[in-house]
Amino acid sequence: MKAVEKQTHDSPFPAQEIIESTKLRCLTLHSATFPVSEEREVGTAVYFGTVSLDFAQALGAPVMVIHSNVSRKLPQNQRAKFLQKVFTEINAHAKCLKVKLALENLSYASGGFGKNVEQMEEILGVIDPKEEIGVTLDFCHSTGAGTTESLLEKYHSRLCNIHISNRAHTPFTEETPQLTAFLQALTDYGYTGPLTMELSRKCTLAEVAQTKKVIEKTLSKLND
Repeated sequence: MKAVEKQTHDSPFPAQEIIESTKLRCLTLHSATFPVSEEREVGTAVYFGTVSLDFAQALGAPVMVIHSNVSRKLPQNQRAKFLQKVFTEINAHAKCLKVKLALENLSYASGGFGKNVEQMEEILGVIDPKEEIGVTLDFCHSTGAGTTESLLEKYHSRLCNIHISNRAHTPFTEETPQLTAFLQALTDYGYTGPLTMELSRKCTLAEVAQTKKVIEKTLSKLND
């Protein structure tokens, strides 16, 4: 999605052709993001977000995953200022296109802001006072930050999407206790939305297939 900075009107066409030829549906799209650290960067973050929304609409995706688009190094007053400026435009464009936004929890190593419940609450308090934005829970990020349980407890009713992979977005080669516990928790909370395998681009097709097999096998056991 970083390629949206070179966006043209026919940019979504290759993806549309894949979707149509495979008869698959595009359930979610991940926005291109830009963690703002100073005033002059606000326009870039807005551009990335709004053009990504255009992509989401073109591909028929009902949900777009977003990051906070602010640097974690900023003091709270500046975070609030930039969050308000960036998302006033992104929220308006999303409503116009009828695409739902879903804020993703970030990894502990990310340069952005929003890795735990406290930070997510601060962001949503500024950009979403009416609680219209959903949440994307990234299992890889939450496992590394030790926040899976707290994020699920707080946001299980607002989940729109799950990003799932092993540590550092590597594939699953076998079932793990952490994966089983996570999928069990999702089942217990009644989650029925999409599970998106967000794997490193270094993964082979065989590793992608194996990850899918492991997840399906684990879910099957939980549903027996």
